[in-house]
Amino acid sequence: MNKGDGNLKYYLENTLVTKVVIDSRLTHPIIKLRYPKRWVYILLQKYVNDFFTSGSEPRFIGLAGLRGVGKTTLLWQMADYIYGKNNKQIYFFNVNILKNLGVDLHTALEEFQRHVLKKRFNQLNEPITLLFDEVHDDENWSKTLKILYDEARTACVLCTGSSALLLNQTADLARRMHIEKIFPFKFSEYVAVKSYLETKGSMLTPVKGLSANMKEAIFYSETIQDAFSKINLLEKDVNNYYQRFNDYNTLDLKKLWQRYIAYQNIPNFLFYENNISINDSILDLFKRVILEDIPKLNSSFTDSTKIERLILRLAGSDEINPEKLAGIIGVKQNEINELIDILAKAELLNVLLPYGGLDAKIVKNKKAFFMSPSLRSALLSTLYGQDLPEQFKSKLMEDLIVMYLRRCLTDGIISFLTTGKETNPDFVIETRHKPVLLEVGTNKTKTKQIKCSNIHCRYGLLVSQGIASPVLKENCIQLPLRWFLLL
Repeated sequence: MNKGDGNLKYYLENTLVTKVVIDSRLTHPIIKLRYPKRWVYILLQKYVNDFFTSGSEPRFIGLAGLRGVGKTTLLWQMADYIYGKNNKQIYFFNVNILKNLGVDLHTALEEFQRHVLKKRFNQLNEPITLLFDEVHDDENWSKTLKILYDEARTACVLCTGSSALLLNQTADLARRMHIEKIFPFKFSEYVAVKSYLETKGSMLTPVKGLSANMKEAIFYSETIQDAFSKINLLEKDVNNYYQRFNDYNTLDLKKLWQRYIAYQNIPNFLFYENNISINDSILDLFKRVILEDIPKLNSSFTDSTKIERLILRLAGSDEINPEKLAGIIGVKQNEINELIDILAKAELLNVLLPYGGLDAKIVKNKKAFFMSPSLRSALLSTLYGQDLPEQFKSKLMEDLIVMYLRRCLTDGIISFLTTGKETNPDFVIETRHKPVLLEVGTNKTKTKQIKCSNIHCRYGLLVSQGIASPVLKENCIQLPLRWFLLL
């Protein structure tokens, strides 16, 4: 056996997860506090529990999302949960390390069966858990994991990776893998984590079911009267939640909101105190996506400078005008559209189509929002420093609203209204027989955009920081931003 084989064998022997390793991965090295769980943990827990107790699918789960949202920590938390259920055959593979060893995933799993399991996957009779971090670092990962899934029928398989690559899997793998998209923090989740860190254990959380009830009320009600009635029923729970902020010494709502929207909605930056350091880390995140993820999606995009210029331009822009951008960036018009599509798949952008029929969606320009308002904030800080002009603060708000919409609604029912001679609100939510119109503002209280719109809708929603409590005004519900944030 040569030196390289010896390194691989040593690595594979150490893939077995132990309690000591789990604890070290899930405990902050300085404050000695366990990392708080993302709320999606409950769903993942149900998936693995259902498989190990009754063999229910899915048993092959991919965690996809923006870098820094906590996918690797979730893998270790699932290892902790499964270990606690006395399923001790848990193995953790960091595919990036295998790549650095010069070993592809298929070879590693063949050697794993030979030297560690000492049997083939299809000979296993007992439950086993296989965890793969950064699986996209292997160019043939989808083919290899397809074989693994078919062979290892007693295995629960969880993997993390770039959204762009996990979501663009082969057709064969798509049938086997369930993708769970991991988003940045919701505001209430961020508050829960901050309260947990302050008290070293206690979490400030909304009443169970409040988010689901809010979603039903504002997006799926038949009439505006029905929507307003349902919203009023939630008032006690909403007010109780915000009143409980007084029980915590450091939970100032205004300061929390400002820090959340600009800096700490991405979990990886939770323990950062310096805003400039957060911005620098986010700019580094952009570089990693551009240099590492995008070439795997399309090898023809090799000019990182042009991609960076496009992203920076989008940070200060509104609708995407491919013709105009092509001239500014110095690429062909069709390349702009391809790049926008790639940036959306890489979880950097949320791209919405204009409202209207098929012709409108094909002919008219799209609109780009950033997956996290912190991404836009960091980009703009390179041009304006730490104190952003007021017009860009409203852009951060729009990024946040779209992030919320994307996580709680199906992509195809969210669109935007193009600016023009008509006065129109920001977004259209196409639920039921007629849509709901949504206008967003920082301190806005006027409903002119909704009132004057020529779009036939069930009702309109104005979400703004300038509104203190829900108000029914003609065919529009004025909803405080702090209510919307509990979706």
